Formats: sequence, structure tokens, C-alpha cells
Amino acid sequence: MATRPLHRAPPGLRWLEGYQRRWLRTDVVAGLTVAAMLVPQTMAYARLAGLPPAAGFRAALPALVVYALVGSSRHLQVGPEPGTALLAAAVAPLAAGDPDRYAELMVLLAVLVGLVAGVGALARVGAIANLLSRPVLVGYLCGVGVTLLASQLGPFTGLAIEADQPIPRFVEAARELGDVHGPTVALGTATLAVILVLRWRYPRLPGMLVGVAGATALSAALGLDAHGVAVVGQIPAALPHLQIPTPSAGDLGALVPAALGIALVGYADNMLTARGIAARNGYRIDPTAELAGLGAINLAAGLGGGFPVSSSASRSAMPATLGSHTKLVGLVAAVGLAAAIVTLRPVIAEFPVTAIAALIVAAGVAIIDVRGLVEIGSLSRAELVVALATAAGVIGFDVLVGIGVALVLSVAVAFARIARPADAVLGGADELEGWIPVESGGRPLEGLLVYRFDAPLFFANASRFRDRVLDALAANPGEERWVVLDLEGVGSIDTTAVAELATVVDDLARRGVQTVGVARAARPSLEMLGRAGLVEPSGPLRVFQTINDAVHAFRSAVPGDRP
Repeated sequence: MATRPLHRAPPGLRWLEGYQRRWLRTDVVAGLTVAAMLVPQTMAYARLAGLPPAAGFRAALPALVVYALVGSSRHLQVGPEPGTALLAAAVAPLAAGDPDRYAELMVLLAVLVGLVAGVGALARVGAIANLLSRPVLVGYLCGVGVTLLASQLGPFTGLAIEADQPIPRFVEAARELGDVHGPTVALGTATLAVILVLRWRYPRLPGMLVGVAGATALSAALGLDAHGVAVVGQIPAALPHLQIPTPSAGDLGALVPAALGIALVGYADNMLTARGIAARNGYRIDPTAELAGLGAINLAAGLGGGFPVSSSASRSAMPATLGSHTKLVGLVAAVGLAAAIVTLRPVIAEFPVTAIAALIVAAGVAIIDVRGLVEIGSLSRAELVVALATAAGVIGFDVLVGIGVALVLSVAVAFARIARPADAVLGGADELEGWIPVESGGRPLEGLLVYRFDAPLFFANASRFRDRVLDALAANPGEERWVVLDLEGVGSIDTTAVAELATVVDDLARRGVQTVGVARAARPSLEMLGRAGLVEPSGPLRVFQTINDAVHAFRSAVPGDRP
């Protein structure tokens, strides 16, 4: 039976309207599955962030509950995530080796991420995530994947790796291969194999939990801790507790750039995951609600004593795969995780550290998108350069530097394309009742040049527009008396382009062109040209609604001409 309408419920709880009892079993099973995945993942990603496992639990629990109140996705599962953990760990130098101060900085960073995302939601700037194009995201994830692999070389092998950056870590590990701890690397490798095989053959199973549980049982049965295999150890009380940061001006100044980067990347990641799952399940995502959701879950995670959080693609895909219907999954997952923290702490303490490292290695392997790089390269070499430069920036410097490099390159590629856009001379095509590029079979009309420019006219391409129009006039056969500029693809015109357009009109007049017109111009373009005094009745440019209107006017003015 459906519940009664909940008119006063928070937007995120509107899913309770019309909830059907037959959905309950699937939602509960999916929620418990997510909770099972969360136990080892939360510990692994907290360790990746340089924090104890308790911080991961304190971040995950409030985030799960809060997202159910404000998010728009029925399936998105939030909490600690490797990319966000790496971004957050970049603030470690501020703590100067003091673990208590580092934990405080992480709390503050999560709160700042929440405030940044919240302000963005109020300002409705969700479209900013579009700055992270597919090449940027693929390159970013590849770089993060390699960084994840490098970060676990020590825990996975038992080596004491001292280098901080990925490449030096790989080099140091290669030099010390003779010192790897056999039982540690063997148990880690076995755990990783179990996770990868189950992911491949049985994706519905919580492979990470199975792998860690098996490693824990094997370690206990063989007494591997006595042979030097490290275990997680005793976990202190891990339930969230209110923690209000008291930042200094210096802390705020140092952390705000990191908060901006985490908010941008986290939001883009959330939207990609949420939209992909929503499209497959027949519903839509509200970008503003998702940005507000990112802010709310980070505020909750920070005030609960955790660190910045985002969404997990693997945990989000699981409920959809199991057929869940609502965000009850997240609430059930929170209850299941809390129960595990309260009742299973002695068991969790026996988790081998190398098994937790195997989880992170598995996550790193999963997000290195070689196929994506190949596809991008087959379509655009320039965008492949953007992807590879992003990955190199993440690996060679840090995640924020990689993102910064990627954004600059993305804007440069986009700017270059707009500065040198496609254009064409158009000709008639009777069988299509329209006008198409001459190179595609269009037949030009003697005495008339129709020219199309496919980008907004602005300072970076205005001179190119003038040159291309004059080149087209010189190359076109016949003696043109009319020139019609097809502005359908222009959209907008700035003041520099207006001045260039006035110059074009004068140049055409000196070359014997009697009439210059514009066709299919958007209203903003016409308004700009009108304010500049370039369009009729006071200006030299004639305005036509369509190219055919311009052609009819030309034939009326020059009746002897035919195609």
C-alpha cells in the first residue's frame, strides 16, 4: 500500500510518497549489501586519507542519513571515496606531523567543502561541473588510480616506503624488492585476487567484504600476526560525535583552495554517477539538489568528526543492480554500518592491513580507464593530450595541480576551437529544399554569396571572420552583387566583432557588392547590431528571417539571374 502524501516532508524524503510495501525487501537487502561494502571500504579510505578507521566511520554514518534528506538520486551512495581522500590528504603538511591537528584540519576541511557546495547551490552554479570534460575526468581518474597503487606499496608489501610522490615510491619499492615481507605480500595478493575475480564473475556479491573476511579468517587460523603480518588493531569508539572546528585565519586561507577543488571534483563525480544510473532507471537528477546534497553530507561528515566525502560508483551501482527503488537503501546502510561498529569492533580490529591495502589497489585498478584513453585518442589528439596532461599532473605533483592543469588545457582547447570554427559557402539543394555547404553538393547562385560561420563572433575570431568572408568572395565564381551572412550558428556578437563586421561591409562595398544581408540571426545578435546602427532601416545590413527569404529578395532585385 502507498503511504499518504507527505506535503511537509523535506524534498529528499518525497520518495516516501507512494512507497510500496513490495519494494521493502529489495531496498533492505540492497541497504545491508551496501553496509557490508562500507565496512572495509570506509576503513581503507580513511587510511588513504591518513586517518584512523574511526574517522571513516564518523564520516560515513551522518553522510548516509543526510543524503536521504536532501539528495535527488534514488541510488547514489555517499561516504568516503578514494579520490576525495587523496585530495583531502594534500593538506597533511599543515599538520607538521601532529595527528591530532591533522584530524582537526580534516574536520575543518569537510566543513569548508560543505559551505562551498552550499553557497554554490544557493547561487545555482551547478553548471560549473561542466568545466570538467570527459578527457579531464578520464585523465584525473587514471592519475588517481596510479596514485592509489603507489600509496599502498608499503602496506601491501611490508616495505617501509618513505617517498611521498607516486613515481619516487615506485622507484624506492623497486630498489627494495629483496626486502618484501613474504606473508604480507602473499596475503595481500590473495585478497586482491579474490576481489578482482568476484568483481568479474559475480558482481552482485560484496567482493571487498568477502576478500577481507577471508583474509582475516586465514590470518587468524595461521597466526600470521605472529609472523609479522600487521593488523588494524583496536578501534576506539567510532560513532559520530559533534565536533565544531575553531579555525585560525591562516588555516582558512590554506584550506579554502583545497575545499574548492574537492567540491568541484566531488560534484562532477556525483553528477556523472547519479545521471548515469538515473538514465538507466528512468528518472532525472536535480543538479542544484545534488550540489546542496554534497554540501550537506560534508557538513555532516565534518561536524561528526570525519573528513570530506563524496559518492562511490561501486556502492551506487550495487542497489541499482539489485533492483532497489528508493533512498531507504542509504538509511538501512547507515543502520547496518552502525550495528557493525558497535558489535563487530573486535573482529574489525583483526583485519590484516595488507587486506585493506588490497581494497585500495582494487579501487585503483578499477578507475584506470585505459579504454577511455584509447577512445579519446581515436577521436581527438588534442583531447588525449588534455587527458594525459591531467594524469601526469596528478601523478607528478598532486591532485589539485593535475586538475588545475586540466582546466587550463580544457579552456585553451575550447578557446582554440571557437577562435577557428567551421565555416562554409552555402549553395542551393532543390531535393532538400534548403541550403547546404558547396563542398557537400550545394549549388551556388550566380551573383549571390551565402556564407556561414559556426561560432559566436567575439574578439578572438572577429578578424578571422572578416578574412574568411573576403577569401570566400574572392574564391567564389562569378561577380557577386549580394552577400548574405548566415548567422544561425553565431548566437552572440561582442563589440570587437561589431567593429569588424562594419569593416567587412565597407570592404565588400569597395569590391562592388551592392547588398549585404544577415539571415537567421538570433535576437541577441540582432539587438547588438541594431544598437550599433548596422541594420536596416538606418544601417547597411538587410535582415532576413531565412536564407530562402534572402534568395527571393535577390531574385526580385536581379530577375535575370537563375541558379
